[in-house]
Amino acid sequence: MQVGPAGGPGPVGQARAAAPVGQARTDPGFFRKLMGSLNVLRQPTRTAMVMSGIGAAALALDVAATANIGNPFLFANRRDTWKEISGRLESGRADLWRAFFDEVSPNWQGEAKQALQTHLRFNTNGLFGALTKVSDDMSTTMQGQYKEVLEYDLSVFAIYAASAPIFKTLTALSTTNPVARGALMAYVATFAGGLGNLVKQFADVYNGYETELNKLELKLNDLRAAFWTGGDPDRGPRRLGLPPGVTDPGNINDDYWKRAPHHR
Repeated sequence: MQVGPAGGPGPVGQARAAAPVGQARTDPGFFRKLMGSLNVLRQPTRTAMVMSGIGAAALALDVAATANIGNPFLFANRRDTWKEISGRLESGRADLWRAFFDEVSPNWQGEAKQALQTHLRFNTNGLFGALTKVSDDMSTTMQGQYKEVLEYDLSVFAIYAASAPIFKTLTALSTTNPVARGALMAYVATFAGGLGNLVKQFADVYNGYETELNKLELKLNDLRAAFWTGGDPDRGPRRLGLPPGVTDPGNINDDYWKRAPHHR
């Protein structure tokens, strides 16, 4: 029922003609700038680790902490894409109901009208709701991951930015001053402890979002069961379309589809 009473396109047709979801977004370049600055800061810290004579473990933690840095834009992009999908789904559901109440309900009577309303209420409406809920949850999860990745990136950058000047000074002094060399060894040990905390922070974030993604996978399994026979794509899709008689033009103006009195 995509054509209105006056012959123009109805809300459903307008919705289908809308722009596609997931328009290309430009990466603001935060990650590239961060990595460029971080690589500069890593040079004096790595030199200091080597000169201290106790830096093997710290060097390993340096690699682990910086290898876990991620681009938060990737999660922000997915967050916005899922948000757009959710909005389109909700708009699609609203358009279907508006098409029914604006174009079908006031102009038609008969068994087909009741069959169409039952289909929309108990089949289409529920599926739209389930899809929207999963899209909302995906967008929320991506927002959480964006936040955690950004905070981790900034934590790594902060510890290197704070330590690099100290390492430069201690490295320069330690070649001639035993006290400075002792201070260098102590600071390398403190720095390694900070890197260890960052690695643990990353592990906690990773495990936490593995749990969230597992929950989403279970919800996607429910959707699979709704759209595929037995939840198995190999068994084919469920019959989710309208009964054939509802869309058969040959049934117009009989007892199945009857025009409302004011249209006769």
